[in-house]
Amino acid sequence: MLPVPNLRWIRLLACWLSLAVTGYAEQPSGFKIIDSHVHLWDISRPAGLRWIKKDDKVLNRNFLPPDHEPVAHSNSVGGVIVVQAGQSLPDNQWNLDLTAHNPRLYRGIVGNLSEVIGTPAFKPLFAKLCENPRYVGYRLSGRYQEKLSDAFFADLRLTAQKGRTVDFLLGSYRLEEVAEIARRVPELRIILDHLGGVKLDGKPLAPEWVAQFRAVAKQPNVRCKVSALFGRWEKQPAPQDLAAYTEVLDLAFASFGEDRLIYGSDWPVSEQTADYAAVLRLTRAYFDSKGPAASAKLFHQNAQNFYRPPDRK
Repeated sequence: MLPVPNLRWIRLLACWLSLAVTGYAEQPSGFKIIDSHVHLWDISRPAGLRWIKKDDKVLNRNFLPPDHEPVAHSNSVGGVIVVQAGQSLPDNQWNLDLTAHNPRLYRGIVGNLSEVIGTPAFKPLFAKLCENPRYVGYRLSGRYQEKLSDAFFADLRLTAQKGRTVDFLLGSYRLEEVAEIARRVPELRIILDHLGGVKLDGKPLAPEWVAQFRAVAKQPNVRCKVSALFGRWEKQPAPQDLAAYTEVLDLAFASFGEDRLIYGSDWPVSEQTADYAAVLRLTRAYFDSKGPAASAKLFHQNAQNFYRPPDRK
C-alpha cells in the first residue's frame, strides 16, 4: 500500500509549483493584503538613521511613498502600517505628514517614543500625536531607563486607555520583560516585531530563546509579527528557500496560533536579500499550507483587529 501523502506538504508543493510556473504567488481572493511593517525614510532628516551604514549600497538612500506605492500595488497590498525607522521624536509627526496624501493605502503609523516613555515629556507628546486617528501606536526600539519604572507602566496604561498599541523591537527589551509588561498591563495590545527577534544561522533554535518565546506567547494580549524573515539571518543575503525558515515558523504558529500572527514585509530592509515579491512568496508558501482561513487572518484580518486603523475613505 502506498503511503498517504501529508496534506501540508501537498499544499506547500502546489504553492511552489505555482511560483515556478508564474514567477509570482497568486494573491488571496476576497481581500487585499495589509502589510504591517513598512519603513519610509529620508536620510537627510536631521536625526539621520544611525543603523544604516554609509557604504550600504541598498539602504543608504531615500525610500519615500513614490518608491513604495508601485511596489504595494503590484503585490496586491491594499493597506500599510508604516513603522518609524528611527527613534527621532519629530519623525513621529513627519511620518504622519509624509503619508497624509494617501490614507487609503497608508492606514496607520507606528511612531517611536523610546526616548520619552517613563518621563514627563511622554504624556503631552503622545496626546498630541493621538489627535490623528492614523497614529495607531508606537514602537519601543531603544532603552533609556535601566529599570521598568512606575512611570513607564503609567505611560503604558495611558497608551491602552487611548486604544493605541506598542511594538517591541527585541534587543533593548528582553522577551521575559515583555511577558512581565503584558501581565502587568493586560489591557495593552502588544506585538513582537520580527518573530520576537529570533536569530537564524542554520543551526537549531536556542532552547532558552524558544522557552522565552513560548512563555510570552502565553500572554493573550501579545501578538507576533511574521516579519523581516530575510533579516533574521546573521549573514546576508539570506536564503530564500522555505526550509530555512520552517522551524521558527512552526514554533510561531504553534505558540501564537492563527489568530495572533500578523504579516509584515520589513520593506525596504528586505531589499538587502531580494525584492518584495520574494518576501511575500516565502510567507505565502508557508501559510497557504495552513489553509485559506489562516492565510486570510495573517495577511489581513489580524492586522486590522490589532492596529484598528481608521476606516478607509
